[in-house]
Order: sequence, then structure tokens, then C-alpha cells
Amino acid sequence: MKALTALTLAILMALSTTALASVNPELCSKLSTTAGNIMLKRQEGVSMVRIMAMMGDSATLQSMVVEAYEVRRHPAPMWQEREIDDFRDKWYLACYKLIPS
Repeated sequence: MKALTALTLAILMALSTTALASVNPELCSKLSTTAGNIMLKRQEGVSMVRIMAMMGDSATLQSMVVEAYEVRRHPAPMWQEREIDDFRDKWYLACYKLIPS
């Protein structure tokens, strides 16, 4: 729960008030796809330095990378896929909760 709150906070900090009003399922889907790709690279053993260099100045993406690299790498593909799916879904959920009702 604590991690989910941190994710929500990271997303909120990265979005302006105008952008926050436009949070929608499509944006959440893109964000979760990015999260899945970052975790995939983590599970493949790509260095954090390399991934961070691709994130630019985005606090949300940098936060995503840090969180991904706090998760251990798994040798078995089944466990790698589980980590990727869980990480992707956690970011989607955090974003989805910000969609205005």
C-alpha cells in the first residue's frame, strides 16, 4: 500500500493541474506499458544507469526506474513475467485512481 501511495504521489507531482484533469484510461495504459518495458529491461539485466539516461527529466519515469530496480532479478522466465505483469498493473492502478469521476 505504501508503494502504491508513492506511485500516486509521483504521478501527481509530474502532472500539472491541466494534465491531471486529462488523466484517462489511454494515458494510464501508456504509462503501464512503459512500466512493463522498464521492468522487462530490469529482468533482462540492463543497467539502471542506461535506463535512467533514457528517462530525461521526467520525475515519474525516474521514480518508475528506481522502483523497478528495487525488485530483484529472477532467473526463471515465469517469475520474470510475473514481476513484469505485477509492476505494469501496479502503475496502471495508481494512474487509474487519478481519473476524474
